[in-house]
Amino acid sequence: MARYVDAVVPEDRTALEEKLTQVRTLGGMYVIEFRTRPTPTDLCWVLARGRYERNQSTGAMTGRGIIIDITESKMDGQAEDRALFFAPRAEGPSLNHVAALTLEARQEIDDLGEKEGSPLRRAVDALLWAVGRAITAAQDGLKRSRRTIN
Repeated sequence: MARYVDAVVPEDRTALEEKLTQVRTLGGMYVIEFRTRPTPTDLCWVLARGRYERNQSTGAMTGRGIIIDITESKMDGQAEDRALFFAPRAEGPSLNHVAALTLEARQEIDDLGEKEGSPLRRAVDALLWAVGRAITAAQDGLKRSRRTIN
């Protein structure tokens, strides 16, 4: 990994190292574009996409991903339009995480131009309703357990 990071151009290296440190610590998904110099005279653009997850039995963080050479696509004048995305993963599953993903899916469906009442809109709306009910039930259960303790 150290040899790989050494090939990243100095102007991009700090941002890359910061994002990778975050995702290796917290877990989650990342997408980032950056420049590399495989040789002193070559400049390449790459897109890295991956995910880090904590092993539940050992606690170790493991990651996997891909790196794609996108140099040719950057030659169209879009060199400063870079992908940078980092979605930290909370420890363990949570209804709040499910709700956030469902809201994100709803936004994507809206952006696709799906009409009100389309099968996709109905499905995601039903999921949002079900997740909301589950969150409410979990909160009600927590309130009941607090009253019992007090």
